[in-house]
Amino acid sequence: MGWQFAAILGGALVVSLLLGLWQQGRYARSVNAMVKQHHGRGRTLVTGRGLGKLRGTIVMLVIEDAADQVVAASRLRGSTIFATAKDAPDLLGPVATLPQRAGDKQTAKAIDMALGQLKATRARIAEDRAISVPKPMGTAKRKVQR
Repeated sequence: MGWQFAAILGGALVVSLLLGLWQQGRYARSVNAMVKQHHGRGRTLVTGRGLGKLRGTIVMLVIEDAADQVVAASRLRGSTIFATAKDAPDLLGPVATLPQRAGDKQTAKAIDMALGQLKATRARIAEDRAISVPKPMGTAKRKVQR
């Protein structure tokens, strides 16, 4: 039972790594599809993750900043790597009432994380806009030596 156990363990680790990479690729493709479909000025894509003991949930929300509305929502829920992102029409609507529309504990956690990301993104954008414009050249005072 010497080298056989090590070979089986090594094979299981390789299979686990490959399945994890496959799952990450599927998630990235679903996020990129949402970006492509809902790309535009004044829209923000945020994601959040809610973990549970057996199941987890990931939400992807496209927020229309001017109206403060969720215009597109997708939810990835499941306990295996075969979980797929599905549209979540129950999450569409005003951002203010989004946590009440969660439905379950993991989705509520994911929405809280996504709203935290939205708040941080909006703060960063506001900070970028608040940066002062540099003074035009030629206004510096020179010391005159006598």
